[in-house]
Amino acid sequence: MSLEERLRRLEEALQEVMTRLERLEERLGGESPETRAAVELALAFTMPAQKIVEAARLVARLAESLGDEVKGDPVSRAIIEALAVKGPMSLRELEREVRRLKGTASRATIRDRLERLEQMGVVKVEVKGKRWVISLAED
Repeated sequence: MSLEERLRRLEEALQEVMTRLERLEERLGGESPETRAAVELALAFTMPAQKIVEAARLVARLAESLGDEVKGDPVSRAIIEALAVKGPMSLRELEREVRRLKGTASRATIRDRLERLEQMGVVKVEVKGKRWVISLAED
């Protein structure tokens, strides 16, 4: 089964959870503070999972379109994953996320990969004063 198919199935399962929670709220009347709190908590924990599925789909699509250049480069892939999940961030924040995902990566290596990804049209780097703001070009 392909990654896209697994992501689609996960998304369908999450949607089913949301539908069941809404039905449960209707059956319980939805008026008591406990019922509202329970539904809100359940939804709060479900929404991040949906965001992760969307991010995973974006990363998979980008990795597929870029081919072996990104698949074989864990630093480039970590940059794409970090930006897909967390959104735009400063260079320092991105370096921290890449190291968290990959383990080790020098600042020079990360900057080199950023430059290459920017040339490929995958990321965009904006300089605001002394601060770099990096985001996926698709955002």
